[in-house]
Amino acid sequence: MNIRCTVKAYFCRPTGQSYNEAHATMPRRPQSEAAWAAKRQQIITAAIGEFARRGFHATKMEHIADAAGIGKGTIYEYFATKDELFLAVYDYWMDTYEAAMQRAADEHRGDPLATADALIETAIAFYQEHAAYAPILLEFWAHALRSDDPHFLERIQQMKQTLGAIGARVASELIASGAFRKVETASFAQLELGISDGIFLHWVLDGQRYNLHDAYRFRQAVIGAGLMRPMLRRMLDSKITKRLTSGFLRSNTPGARSKRSR
Repeated sequence: MNIRCTVKAYFCRPTGQSYNEAHATMPRRPQSEAAWAAKRQQIITAAIGEFARRGFHATKMEHIADAAGIGKGTIYEYFATKDELFLAVYDYWMDTYEAAMQRAADEHRGDPLATADALIETAIAFYQEHAAYAPILLEFWAHALRSDDPHFLERIQQMKQTLGAIGARVASELIASGAFRKVETASFAQLELGISDGIFLHWVLDGQRYNLHDAYRFRQAVIGAGLMRPMLRRMLDSKITKRLTSGFLRSNTPGARSKRSR
């Protein structure tokens, strides 16, 4: 299905179809959909290697064409610009990651503890598989903040929304089961995403010198058990409860800041 959207919204695409698939320039020569998809993936795979080796800015389209074993002009039949190809790389990874996390959550629905374990294992597997390509992920985040093209930030926000919804649902189930105390689940899910990214970043910067699985399990132990002794927890229970149930996702307006600082 060939869809042309005139608006710039990332979400203007069919369900299950990436932004770049929905908006890609079709090849000049007619070919089967399977052949088109295979050639497109061949280009993305070659781009991953070149972006990882040279960096986004130093990589030229001819580098990617040579790595893919095709002519430079062929790339432009699938991707109009290097930015579009860069977005396709991230889109490919995130589509894969989001689908894996959704499967893990669905397979253990009804058992929130098993679901939480499955999500952790899925995240670890993804991070370990893509450890060599960490510079690409960091460049993508930086490029999203610098670029005038809104699609980069929109893709990151879509990923956060998808994974945040899964995390919030599991947190709600843990609360309902009595495993967790009451907490504002959307804030908890966003914090969990940030912690996960932070663990991965430090693991890469530290030369992967410790076991990533152990690092995530330690995080879960800290979250699950807490660091306060029972006496201190009882003394601060009302304040902790207020913070946990309020979360932190309220608008960061000047009025709100001054009110909280009193």
